[in-house]
Amino acid sequence: MKYDSQIGELKNLLPAAKNILIALPAGVDIDKMAAGLSLFLVLEATGKEVSIVSDDAILVGQSHLFGVDHIQKNLPSTDGGNLTLTLEGVAASDNTVPALEKLDWYAEGSNLNLVFHVLPGQTFQPAKIVPKYQGSSFNLVFTVGAVNLNALGDVYLRNQNAFSGTYIVNIDTQAANSSFGGTNVLDTNASSLSEVMSNFISDLGFALDADTASNLLAGIFDATNNLMDSRVTADTYIAVAQCLRVGGKKPSSTVQTQSYDWNAVAAAIGQTSTPQVQSVPQYTVPPVVPSSDSQSALADVRQDMPSPEERPADEGVISETIEPEWLTPKIFKGSSLG
Repeated sequence: MKYDSQIGELKNLLPAAKNILIALPAGVDIDKMAAGLSLFLVLEATGKEVSIVSDDAILVGQSHLFGVDHIQKNLPSTDGGNLTLTLEGVAASDNTVPALEKLDWYAEGSNLNLVFHVLPGQTFQPAKIVPKYQGSSFNLVFTVGAVNLNALGDVYLRNQNAFSGTYIVNIDTQAANSSFGGTNVLDTNASSLSEVMSNFISDLGFALDADTASNLLAGIFDATNNLMDSRVTADTYIAVAQCLRVGGKKPSSTVQTQSYDWNAVAAAIGQTSTPQVQSVPQYTVPPVVPSSDSQSALADVRQDMPSPEERPADEGVISETIEPEWLTPKIFKGSSLG
């Protein structure tokens, strides 16, 4: 198991974790999103409450990934934690609210009403109201592809308390990663984050299904330029093979324009020798070039033959073959003469 030594503590915490958050960094690419969604699908299949968040809007090129519709921009509601309603566009630079005199609240049936008392002559009109939870009761937080917590963008900046008191599992391939997690799965030699996630899921004892495997293949192929990147190793091919075995589909846009590293392929599947490409001999049909003697003879024949203008109109084509009856003696009778 590749990352078994790094996830010992996580293995103890994961069985009791009921509420799990997966956080993707701002500027997420296909590889990072595919890795995060694969972890989401695997954990959700075990019956846990799992949420996945990203500060970015989903792009068209990412919409083919399985589970992409579950990605949210804001932290979801969980049992416990403080709810904060952020009213945007009403505060001044000195952290005061000039238009607001005071704030009251009262219950009405099952509703809670907030009353904003506005000063005379002032306008209090929030541009947007954003709910967020602080101190939410997530048992585990997985960050996927983030060098630090600030890389998560507003997902972290607006919900810092949700991260400060929660066990964080940091999964990344970037050398600049600050190892901010309680568990840090960092592999700077891996070809892609999806390759790391493939091994990480296996090391936790979970099985891949076709959808999860298809996501991982999409991430690996995108990050490695269709397996042409110099970082691709035998481990990459093993990850690809594992995904294909469970029904994963390679991305449909993949176009193979170069040859694979067959040494790495052979090592990954356990062959002792690499396949040899048989060269097909190329044969060229030589041109027919008449000899000088035949050319001379042909020229003499052509010279002796009359041109079309010299032939009588009713002569037709003169045959070079002598007809047999021409050689038979002719007998003329007197009655046939005159």
